[in-house]
Amino acid sequence: MRIYSSLRVERMLVLGFLSLITAGTLVLWAVDRLSGHPLSLLDALFTATSAVCVTGLAVVDTGRDLSLPAQGVLLLLIQLGGLGVMTATTALPLVFGMKIHLRQRLLFAGGLGMDTPQGAVRLLSTVLRYTLAVEALMAAPLFWGFLQREAPGRAAYLAVFHSISAFCNAGFSPYGDSLETFAGTFWVPGAVMVLVVLGGLGFPVAAELRACARRRHPLSAYTRMVLVVTAGLILLGTVLLAFSEWDRAFRDLPPLLKGWNALFHSITPRTAGFDTVALRNFSGLGLGITLTLMFVGASPASTGGGIKTTTFGVLLACSWKEVQGEEETVVWGRRIDPRTQRKALALTVLYLATLFLAVLGLCLYEPFSFRDLLFEAFSAMGTVGLSVGITPRLTPEGKMILVFLMFWGRVGIVTFLYGILARTRPGKVQYPSAQMPIG
Repeated sequence: MRIYSSLRVERMLVLGFLSLITAGTLVLWAVDRLSGHPLSLLDALFTATSAVCVTGLAVVDTGRDLSLPAQGVLLLLIQLGGLGVMTATTALPLVFGMKIHLRQRLLFAGGLGMDTPQGAVRLLSTVLRYTLAVEALMAAPLFWGFLQREAPGRAAYLAVFHSISAFCNAGFSPYGDSLETFAGTFWVPGAVMVLVVLGGLGFPVAAELRACARRRHPLSAYTRMVLVVTAGLILLGTVLLAFSEWDRAFRDLPPLLKGWNALFHSITPRTAGFDTVALRNFSGLGLGITLTLMFVGASPASTGGGIKTTTFGVLLACSWKEVQGEEETVVWGRRIDPRTQRKALALTVLYLATLFLAVLGLCLYEPFSFRDLLFEAFSAMGTVGLSVGITPRLTPEGKMILVFLMFWGRVGIVTFLYGILARTRPGKVQYPSAQMPIG
């Protein structure tokens, strides 16, 4: 308990991700150099950060510039980053049949945003089984899809790689053009979409859905919020992208595949980073829709980033109740605590402020258009990995800005600030209220 009391969970999370990124950078750099593929230390840092933070932005071609051993290291970093540092380290004793101590339960619970370590071991076991089962099962349809174009051994490798990368919402692919080769097919994009959604729901939601399927008790307000916002974003995004890109980016595809690719590009911007149609062909409206989806992102305690579906849902609910003139925000018979509302607002403001400053920094160092730099910043901060094609051409300063955004986006703004700045505060002092006109 001494370590837990002296180092907050938030601080441990920050240090854990930093340690994994540092180790991954050195191993990637050394392995690729030994394999005859010299990788600069900065590019190794960028790649390791992108993998650990499950982003998918790349400054080198994964299949061409990284050796097979380096790709194996990359895949391991993606898996560890997707599970989360606290989950991965807490799982080691469980794998070897050792006892998980209270301190480890506290760290794991904190890593998933739980207030108490009660049930942490059960949830950890569920997380590991869920992750391995989904990745193994979905590798089968991926193998079948890749087998249509690749030799069996290569198809098996690609199936495993993309299954892990998609479930962890990483977006890395050994193909230089992501999945654009498969824009006219159903198997590979379909399997990737399922993996991205399952990885983006969050482990607590998956555990609750599993429990509800067995005991048939009502879903919590949290799980309902995640499911409703996720489904709404997918459906609305699909319709809007089909409308905006039907005769533009999707113009060479038959009608059924236009809708299929619109669905794919509605799901993957919420932190996965795969594409079947090059984003440089998207209209301004299509890129704007994609930016919005990247901004919201996945759900808490998932493999994805963004402000999270619950934050977006809470802001929408609070805004609607405020317009109606109601004092309390109630969803599905549950009141949203004012502290939760303030946290959602603070997170969103900090997120946007960080993006604003980062884009200004990129404009200072990079010659590219404001639209392209804005897209890259949103992609990095949301740990998405989509790109309009300028990432490899960024200056060292631009790459470091994206490294910071990827780390900040994966660890979480509130977690990062708590871990770095938080101090024990004395008791509250009640101050007189002030009237502050708004709007």
